[in-house]
Amino acid sequence: MTTAKSYAVRSEVTITVSLLIAVQLNLMSYPESLQSMIPNWILLVLIYWCLVAPHQVGVFAAWGTGLFVDILNLTILGQHALIFAAAAVLVSMTGHKVLSCPLWVQSIFVLGISILTMAFQFWINHLAFGYEFTALDWQSGIVAACMWPLVRYILNKVRDRQDSRAD
Repeated sequence: MTTAKSYAVRSEVTITVSLLIAVQLNLMSYPESLQSMIPNWILLVLIYWCLVAPHQVGVFAAWGTGLFVDILNLTILGQHALIFAAAAVLVSMTGHKVLSCPLWVQSIFVLGISILTMAFQFWINHLAFGYEFTALDWQSGIVAACMWPLVRYILNKVRDRQDSRAD
């Protein structure tokens, strides 16, 4: 196996494992008092990989991850797929600009993406089930923006470690 091919396989494994960890974090049981403050870990990880590896993670990877989440959560098939794919499109359209911005600007970008995806999800749930959302439902977007520097730091370390092994 060539070095470039070996690096690509390791990179794909790293991306897949990080997304599976994010799925696990989303599926965990949290106390009811914290439920509305849990960020969408999958969205955060997808945003990261769409920003730093747009040639590997884009709309199709987001769509596939969303379908996987829909099946695991027994939600409307395609709900998360559509939401994650839409987020991937937004990130890919502006990602090259956002990546060079300071971390606080990136956090605001993540807040915007999180709020848009939550609004889309609330709309789908309202149409399908008559779900009425409250002001507490928006907290997870704010927490996601606050968690972005930590997520970015951790995934940068993972990616840097992978890159150092390629040498």
